[in-house]
Parts: sequence; structure tokens; C-alpha cells
Amino acid sequence: MSRKIYIFRNNKDNSMAAHNDLLEVVRARGYEVLSEYSDDADLLACIGGDGTFLSFVHKCRFPSIPIIGINTGHLGFFQESSPNNLDETIDDIENGNIVIQKIRPVQARIVTRNNEFTRIGLNEILVRGQYSHVSQFSVSIDETVIQNFSGDGILVSTPVGSTAYNYSLDGALVSPDLDVLQLTPVAPMNTSAYRCFHSSILLPASERIRIRGIGRSTGGTIILSFDGRTHEFSNVNYVEVFQSDKEIHLIRHKDYDYWKKLSSKLL
Repeated sequence: MSRKIYIFRNNKDNSMAAHNDLLEVVRARGYEVLSEYSDDADLLACIGGDGTFLSFVHKCRFPSIPIIGINTGHLGFFQESSPNNLDETIDDIENGNIVIQKIRPVQARIVTRNNEFTRIGLNEILVRGQYSHVSQFSVSIDETVIQNFSGDGILVSTPVGSTAYNYSLDGALVSPDLDVLQLTPVAPMNTSAYRCFHSSILLPASERIRIRGIGRSTGGTIILSFDGRTHEFSNVNYVEVFQSDKEIHLIRHKDYDYWKKLSSKLL
């Protein structure tokens, strides 16, 4: 029985060229190339940068099938291979000379006056009020209120998301080997009425964060952003953020070194 592969790419010229090269490699090895995503696939390939990778996992609803990322973008934190070593990459996958990095996304449950909604982010979830107003939230961890917050919003990121928006907020860089979530304030106020924390909080991934509007934000509109996507919800009672039970399986070479990649890409 032939192995099945689904290949996703962006529309940039270098990605299309890499896609054609990868087609030659896998077809020569007897792979069946799927025209669309299927849970029956044995291997997934994503050609592009980190933005393309995020679009891919959302499109496929966070699949557990092993994914090889081929970088034709800039940073490429999720991408492990380059268009120049496709043969060697497929060799390593077929011979088991790889490791699987397991990534757990973060999930939000949005409870409104009449409904509940769910959204998932691989990097992060941002909770904020309407853009023209300062947000006022009661922030709880496992039902213990840690503070009343006033500012632009609250960001909850995964370890792999610590290098994304979280990093621009001066949040901590977190090893993907740690099973944690990171709560980072966005533009917190520090007045006589609101003494807001200014640093990130790392907490075990088993704990849940509840964000409830208070003051002018009580029962109002919430803007939820996740991996660059933004949805608006009205009449929100609270938002609960926690680790998702989904799991992404990202293919890495056996000599993969997170700190080396981090140093070369970011530091």
C-alpha cells in the first residue's frame, strides 16, 4: 500500500518551486499525493514560513499526523527543512532518523449571555475589549482571583508561542520542553485604582485562566485574537483559557537544537 502525503504551500514563487521539487521526490518514492487534506494521510508537508504553518494547522483543524515544515519564509521556527535538502529530509523520515516535537495548543471557551464558543491558538490567545477602550478584567487562576486588571488586554501563550507576540511584549522565552502556559499583560495601567502586574506569569498547563469583564467591561464586547485571526463576541460573561487536548506532531531532525535555532533566528 502506498504512503499518502498532503502538501500545503503559500503562493510565493519560491514556495511553488519547492512544491514542484517535493512532488518529484515523493512521487519517485511511490507516495500518493493527496489533492486535499485527509485524516488518512501518513505525512503532511507545509511549505512557507511560520504564518503559512499557522494557516495550515488551522485549515486542517490541528491534525495529529506528523508534519514536516519546509522553510521558504523568514524566521521559520516551525520549519525544519529547506528546499535544498528535500531528498535527505524524506530519507530521514523514512529511516526514522527524526524526533517528534509534540505541541499542545491553547484553547479559549467564550461564555456569552446565550451561547458558548471555542477558539484554539497554536501560539497564543489574546483577550481584549473594544479597541477604543481600556479593558477592565478580573483575572483568576483556577478560580483564585489574582488581580483586577486595567489595560489593553491579556495574552496567554504556549511555549512555542513565547517567541511570537509574547516576545514583543517583553514576555519570557520558554523552552518547548516545559508544560506551561504564560500569561502576559498588554499595556497594563498602574494607578491608584489599578495596580496591575507588569511581568509575565508562568503557570502549569493544567491550570485554567478565567478573564471576566468588570467595571466598564462588564458583560460587554470581547475581541479574541488567536494566531493572527480576530473574532468579536458580544455580551460576554467570561472567557476561560486552558491547554487544549489537541496535539501537533512536528518532525525535527535528530540533531535538532532549540536553543541553537533560537539564537540564530531571534537573539
